[in-house]
Amino acid sequence: MRFKRADGGLTVVLVVIIVVIFLGWLANLGSKECRSNTDCGNEFYCGSDFACHQIPVIEKTIVQNNLVVPSIIIGIAIVIAALILRWNKSSLKNKIFAKKESTEEESFTQKLKTP
Repeated sequence: MRFKRADGGLTVVLVVIIVVIFLGWLANLGSKECRSNTDCGNEFYCGSDFACHQIPVIEKTIVQNNLVVPSIIIGIAIVIAALILRWNKSSLKNKIFAKKESTEEESFTQKLKTP
């Protein structure tokens, strides 16, 4: 069986294309800085571009609420409200009892006057 020259040229072109693709793949593989996070140092991660990037520092703001002063104000307000209610109830009771006693005395004296 005899080969034609056209078959040989096509084979050479095909081999050259395969070699170029393989070399490009090797070059791409070699240019990757990392494949996983373990390939990078501390505080670095492997990005999607296969390069090591520094982990961004996210500052966390800590809010400390001091609720002592508001709780003291609310406590004082509750105590004052209780004192006001107690004072109102006691004064109302005194007024009611004073009116009842005066009306009872008046009715008693009226009964005594009407024999």
